[in-house]
Amino acid sequence: MPRQWVKEELKHDILRNFIEKAVPYVKTHRDAVITSGVIFIIIVAIATITITRFKKASQLATEQIGFAGMFLRAGQLDKTIQLCDQIIQTHPSGTQGGYAHFYRAESYYVKRNYDEAITSYESALPLLKNREDLKPMILFSMAQAYESAKKLPQAINTYKQLIDENSAHYLVPEAQLGIARCYEQTGDVQSAVSYYQTVGSLHPTTKYKIVADARIQALQKRQ
Repeated sequence: MPRQWVKEELKHDILRNFIEKAVPYVKTHRDAVITSGVIFIIIVAIATITITRFKKASQLATEQIGFAGMFLRAGQLDKTIQLCDQIIQTHPSGTQGGYAHFYRAESYYVKRNYDEAITSYESALPLLKNREDLKPMILFSMAQAYESAKKLPQAINTYKQLIDENSAHYLVPEAQLGIARCYEQTGDVQSAVSYYQTVGSLHPTTKYKIVADARIQALQKRQ
């Protein structure tokens, strides 16, 4: 291996050669070099301004999401929807857009506009799919919206998706009861009873068993 001073000398030779070639080129192509330099500076300036504006816009959207959550918790549903629409317009994708769709959906659900709620839940889900703490809540809320809109097959499938993907989640027994309710509403009493029995066997010392047993008794009296 060459000694360190040899390496340094080689670096100096390369740099010296570059300078010797560059200086004459700059002298003979001065206007082109100046123009290229100006263009480069303009490009850097535009990129810097764009990045700065994007960061500011992203920060503003995050702050707006916070206000939308506050409006929702305060029951100011129209203000929530209006603000979420603004956020979605400027940030249709990404986390900010996902939260905006979710809060918008929650507002419409409370207003009992289930079709609008479903549309927003469906838009929020892919944008927030990596939020493991939030995805089960979106699925559950979406299933409830389907159920409330009497779109029972979609509700059943969404409840099942929640259970399949989050078997240990605290919303699972609620989802199982939801499936049983949906089957009950479709007239499939056998499937409804089966799911109510599942709830009772999996959650024997909870309020869910009490609800499930009551529904089983009610269904058996009808037969």
